[in-house]
Amino acid sequence: MAGGLYDHLLAVVLVGAVFVAAVVALPNVGYVGLLSVDQQQMRNLALDVLKTILLDAGYPVDWGSVQAFSNSTVQRFGLALEDSSSFYVLDPDKVSRLNTDNPAGFVGYETIRDRLRLQGYSFELRIIPPFNVTINNGNPVDLATMRSGVGVLVTYNNDDRPLPNAIVRAKIIYTKTNDNNQFYSVTPLTNTTNALGRCTIKNTDPGFQSASIQDFILVLTVTVADLTTITATYMSGFHQQVASASIVGDTVTLQIPEDVVPSEQPRGERRVMSVTSVTESSVSTIYEGGDPNEDKMNWGEGSPYSSINYTFPGMRYEDPMFLIFTIRVSLGQGGGLSLVLFLGPRPNWMGVRVQDYGDQRGASSGSAVKVSRNVLISGMTYIVEFILWK
Repeated sequence: MAGGLYDHLLAVVLVGAVFVAAVVALPNVGYVGLLSVDQQQMRNLALDVLKTILLDAGYPVDWGSVQAFSNSTVQRFGLALEDSSSFYVLDPDKVSRLNTDNPAGFVGYETIRDRLRLQGYSFELRIIPPFNVTINNGNPVDLATMRSGVGVLVTYNNDDRPLPNAIVRAKIIYTKTNDNNQFYSVTPLTNTTNALGRCTIKNTDPGFQSASIQDFILVLTVTVADLTTITATYMSGFHQQVASASIVGDTVTLQIPEDVVPSEQPRGERRVMSVTSVTESSVSTIYEGGDPNEDKMNWGEGSPYSSINYTFPGMRYEDPMFLIFTIRVSLGQGGGLSLVLFLGPRPNWMGVRVQDYGDQRGASSGSAVKVSRNVLISGMTYIVEFILWK
């Protein structure tokens, strides 16, 4: 009798425990399932939006090349190159409009979100090379380092694994303190990364080793299999504060930036002495200036010389990665003149087409989904990353 009662009580306890576990566990299982479904739906939406961005030329189809650009110019958003016979080929003019320091005008985040009908969602967009090139461990390169040898590290962009056997070609351009009218260059250098993805670029050119160097730029063309990326670095200083630049079609615009702290850049005149084009295959001078009127930019709000435009017929077809401007800068208040090598547009010279466009909370959002696709811009391969979240 007692044994039967004990068995009965044990059964009641076990049934109760199972019931309590079910009451607690089943809602959690359902919640996890709903989250999974919601994430998948958002991933599907992100894929659809990314396809629209990369396959649609937008409207008007040449919206990126319009000189009198404003947000209202973009009636339908898409980055595809309108006259391309292949898919996933992007228009460099449209891509340039995603850089917020573009003096020729950029398209606003809310405008794109409206055109893509993403109200209620946030997004971030990046266009980056398939592999990273790190110069001097990410530290500034000074003249002593440039003369003794600069370390280069090449890694995959998605997981930072080293890339061996990458071919690294280097071009060094420099100016001298006793010559405010031109720049010099040395014979291109070549090396190959080792098993750790590293190599050293060492310049032994006697002219560079002995000259009184005022400024220099190191341009690296890195090739892995059939993929190439181009990046550059410069002698640390105020150089990249001197101007901002854009390339739209055949037109180059230079402008004195308005949002830079005045103490961080010279307030005097800028005079463009030359313009050099950097493509995948060449570094060549396309303009020699120095005219006191036509090549002048002056500091000051409302100054008629605060920006300057150059038109180079056929440059659209040459598709330069970026330009090097030799600019003579008046330091003001008796500070004399300095010949600066300025790189533009940003961030092209860093090997990146779009660094971070949109709401930059995407990477830290726990509900975000990320989709990506390889594309071609000006004949070079990039990765487009699109991050979407609610």
